Amino acid sequence: MINIYQRQATAFRNEMRTSCAALIGIVQGIMADGHLNDSEIQFLRGWLADAETVALSWPGTVIKAQVETILADGSVTEEERAHLALTLNQLIGGKLDEVAGAGFVTELPIDRPEGIEIKEKLFCFTGDFVYGPRRLCEQAIEVRGGLVSGVNKKLHYLVVGGLGSPEWKHGSFGTKIEKAIQHKEAGVRLLIVHEDTWASSLRG
Repeated sequence: MINIYQRQATAFRNEMRTSCAALIGIVQGIMADGHLNDSEIQFLRGWLADAETVALSWPGTVIKAQVETILADGSVTEEERAHLALTLNQLIGGKLDEVAGAGFVTELPIDRPEGIEIKEKLFCFTGDFVYGPRRLCEQAIEVRGGLVSGVNKKLHYLVVGGLGSPEWKHGSFGTKIEKAIQHKEAGVRLLIVHEDTWASSLRG
């Protein structure tokens, strides 16, 4: 017999699928003419704010964080516009779904903390990010009082990009991840976190 918790879980999954399908439909409409203007970015921001279920799962959580950061200073640079357009085109083209299901990302030794502290914490980034170019990710940390560092014994978080890295498909995780794993095995208290976990923390 299905209990109330199972029914709630089933209802939530159904709502999640419906909301993600709606997100793809919205993005298809926005990108139909091949150009992304400021008013369309503002519209997407408002829609994501209302569609709370979408913001609870990847890539919705990352797209929302990316849009919020782009609009935070009141202006959209051409680099920001181009990267967001690329992300949205990948979403409607199925590329993000393919990446999300790829073993070379999910098999990494990822930590899943309930939350991430940013202020006065040291962050390092590796791989390619849905959120934006790596420098944009670093700026998102710096404006919130965090610091950017290399992989060392003082590092708090190594953030792994949601788009992965081509060499990971062949079993080579790159020097940053390998060095972080070595530090963890030696007892260093650093966390290796996926982009979705990191992006969710930016909203706080």
